[in-house]
Amino acid sequence: MSEIIIELPNTFQTPTMAPFCKDEEKYLVVEELVKKIKNLKNSKTEVDGQVINDILTVNGVRFSFEDGSWGLIRASSNKPSLVIVTESPTSDKRKKKIFDFIDKLLIETGKIGEYDQKI
Repeated sequence: MSEIIIELPNTFQTPTMAPFCKDEEKYLVVEELVKKIKNLKNSKTEVDGQVINDILTVNGVRFSFEDGSWGLIRASSNKPSLVIVTESPTSDKRKKKIFDFIDKLLIETGKIGEYDQKI
C-alpha cells in the first residue's frame, strides 16, 4: 500500500473558500467574471508566468494552465456566497498566486464581502 501511495502525484490545493456575495448578485458576479477571464485568456495575461489555456463554464468558471494548475469560481447553491478553490501540481506558491489573482478579480467587482476562510 505504501508503494502505491508514494506513486501518487503531489498536489497543492486550497480549502474551499466562500466569500460573501448576496444571493441576488452572485450569479451576475460569476457571469461578469467569466467574461473577464475569457478576455484575460485572449490577451494572454500571465498568472505566475502561465497563461490561461482552457476555460470551462459549466456551473461557474474553471480555468486551467499548461502545467495543470487551475482556479474555480462559482456561485454557492445554498448560501449567499461564492465558492473559490485553486490547485497546483507545481507548487504551493503557484496555488497561492492563482488565489491572489482570483481575489483581485473579486475585489474589483465591489460585490464581495468577507471570506469564511482564506489561505
